[in-house]
Amino acid sequence: MNEQPITDSSLWKEFQAAARHRRRDPARLLNDYMRECLERWEDQRLDAEISSQAQASGYREADAVKIVRRYRREKKRTRAAS
Repeated sequence: MNEQPITDSSLWKEFQAAARHRRRDPARLLNDYMRECLERWEDQRLDAEISSQAQASGYREADAVKIVRRYRREKKRTRAAS
């Protein structure tokens, strides 16, 4: 892997210029993008784990999706009631 700091790279300079042209803070954009990536990867990991557990338990994947949606609705109601 390249040991050059990202802030010294031509890609970063190009990104900075494009972000500033759009009146956006390049550091904030990069931070938001990295956060979204981490969340997406965590969601993918959880999906794979749910799928694996569902197969091992005999449930179909559609059943697992229903269970997760029900759990999320209940969790949302609990938060709203708090």
